[in-house]
Amino acid sequence: LYNRRHVRELLEHEKNRSLRGGDIFCLAMLDIDYFKNVNDTYGHHAGDVVLKTVATTIKTTMRNTEFCGRYGGEEFLIILPQTDIKGAFIGAERVRTNIENTLFPDIGPDFKITVSIGLSEYKMEKDIDDVIARADEALYRAKKGGRNRVEFAQ
Repeated sequence: LYNRRHVRELLEHEKNRSLRGGDIFCLAMLDIDYFKNVNDTYGHHAGDVVLKTVATTIKTTMRNTEFCGRYGGEEFLIILPQTDIKGAFIGAERVRTNIENTLFPDIGPDFKITVSIGLSEYKMEKDIDDVIARADEALYRAKKGGRNRVEFAQ
């Protein structure tokens, strides 16, 4: 799993590739719902287990052409090269569902985690922060809309 700095480098690379060849790509910003409650209720060890399990689930669900990294706290970014927003939605929904169906027997028999995901499609912006900001806005709408859902940037 990549760190924030490396994910930004990969995004710059995808942007430059897209500008040269016209390739499209999408960005998914994923946030673990109510993660603070996990740490507060079950302890930081449980929070670590959740982070590792979510990261593993993302990696095993992604295609081998996609990149994922931890962006901060309980947020992850997934770069989906050569993928339009429809394809990104399908992939993000698969990640969301797999995480929702993941069991955490070490934490508790009924313990479940959900995630909210915001998507944006690269639109030839010069600054990659614009793509990240649009994914973040979509993530905010997903959380505001009830969490455990995928939204895409307008």
